[in-house]
Amino acid sequence: MLAAVRLGFPLALVVILAAAAVPARAADPIQRVEVVLVVEGGDPHPLIARRIVESITTAGERLLLGRDSEVVARQEAALAGVLREVLDRVVRGYRTVGLGFQTGVTTVVRVQLQPRLPMLGEIPVATSLPGVHLDAQPLVRAFLEPAVLELRGLVSRLPADALEWAAPIIEQRVKELVEGSAPGFTGTARIESGPPWRAAVSVTARDTRVVRDIGVRFRSSSIPIVLLEGHGPQVASMAEPLRGLPVAFALAQRARLEALVGEQLRAYPPARQYGVVARPVLQVAEVTYLSVLADSMLYRGRVEARLNFGADAPAPDVRVQIGRLFGSVEPFVEMTLVPSNLAWRWAAGLRVQAGTDLTMGVLTRFEHEGLEPFVQYRLSPDMQILGAFMPRSEFIEMTLTYRLNEFLSWEAVATSRGAVWLRLTSNL
Repeated sequence: MLAAVRLGFPLALVVILAAAAVPARAADPIQRVEVVLVVEGGDPHPLIARRIVESITTAGERLLLGRDSEVVARQEAALAGVLREVLDRVVRGYRTVGLGFQTGVTTVVRVQLQPRLPMLGEIPVATSLPGVHLDAQPLVRAFLEPAVLELRGLVSRLPADALEWAAPIIEQRVKELVEGSAPGFTGTARIESGPPWRAAVSVTARDTRVVRDIGVRFRSSSIPIVLLEGHGPQVASMAEPLRGLPVAFALAQRARLEALVGEQLRAYPPARQYGVVARPVLQVAEVTYLSVLADSMLYRGRVEARLNFGADAPAPDVRVQIGRLFGSVEPFVEMTLVPSNLAWRWAAGLRVQAGTDLTMGVLTRFEHEGLEPFVQYRLSPDMQILGAFMPRSEFIEMTLTYRLNEFLSWEAVATSRGAVWLRLTSNL
């Protein structure tokens, strides 16, 4: 037994020494920092809150990453004091009233902030649109309303001192909102110091592609172009609100801009006097063209210069028709001048609109007896066919018309006697 005791004592001593030689295991180092933020009086705008959280996270990572989590737990008061001093300098406008750690591999930093007075609150927003015509500004402002509302939300719970770091956030957000809501525009925001405080937003064209000039074109099937051209300057002035608008915005809002011009066309005294229905069509570019499709609901006037080509072609002439509408019925008189012999030919007729594309009528010429019935059918907006019976010569004449533009048309004419020729018609 003595021998066993002698052997057991050295063995226990070896075990104790071996245990003493094993160092104590250190706690895990901090590898990540998360922030839980509470702001007294209500959370600020998400963009402002995110910037505050980013600032706290950056300061917390510099202070805590890589440190032993148990050491941080033991030194929480001292480390929290250091972080509080940093935050009071970095997050201007707020006072740190509460700060604590929940240590671990991922350490949670809980921060409670108190806004410093004065607060901005609900401030007025003044939006200026330099370069945009006064008549077009209501249309642009309607698209800017979401940006104005969010700007008010950005500053509603913001301390005045926080503008030192929050102003660039506000400016960038306003720029994004304006460019997203009003194509072709960009915006800059500035908070004017007070009290009272005020936000000033300037909205300008995003690039150099703006409407610089406006041209006017007229198109009519019932009013001579020579009569409409005299109203060109007045109609161009109606489209003046387009000048200065970004091309991208004018393209996106073409229908509304056409409606804006259309209201002025309907109020134009000559249009009301003669029952003219005018529809504007915009071709938007840096040089924008306003095409006015004008037709009278009371009177019809047509002036055509006709030049014929071919062996069987008649002499060139100028034809004038003047009519008066009574619903779908139009009585009219026709005067034709043949320049080769300065002869005038007179006629009277009646035209009936039987639908959107079909017209029927009858014509009598004063120089000889007999009625000339005719039927006209519109195949497309630029193509129509006309058939007429000539009782004096007893043949049928067919005319196929293709309109090149509002001024010129090509016509192919053929008769039942085999005569064929081409005609170039200018709509004066």
